[in-house]
Amino acid sequence: MQQSIKDLKSSMAEAKTRQEEATKEVKRIEKDMNEFSKNKGGKLAELQSSLDKLKKTHAKQSQAVKPLQQEARDTKLDMEQCSGDLVAAQETLDETHGTLSVQEREVAEVYADQKRIKVGLSQ
Repeated sequence: MQQSIKDLKSSMAEAKTRQEEATKEVKRIEKDMNEFSKNKGGKLAELQSSLDKLKKTHAKQSQAVKPLQQEARDTKLDMEQCSGDLVAAQETLDETHGTLSVQEREVAEVYADQKRIKVGLSQ
């Protein structure tokens, strides 16, 4: 119960703080609205100027991003090609290991035959 009371008091304090901040924000907005009403032309020109600057900045950034996007596409294609090459190389390696194993067995059989022939000749 006491904890609940403490929590409620804390919530009330936070609510009062938020209310004070909201009141300040309302006053600021009312002030801006009054200034706008008194000086619509100036504010509109200011907003238009700001918009023009933002458009120019956006255009510059778009121009800077386009080469990076192309480079990313090229890199992705290169990566896909390398991935395909790696798969092919792995398959070749596996085939080579298989062939090597067969050849090692054949060499071992030849050595065994050679030993039998030597033993047969020496008798």
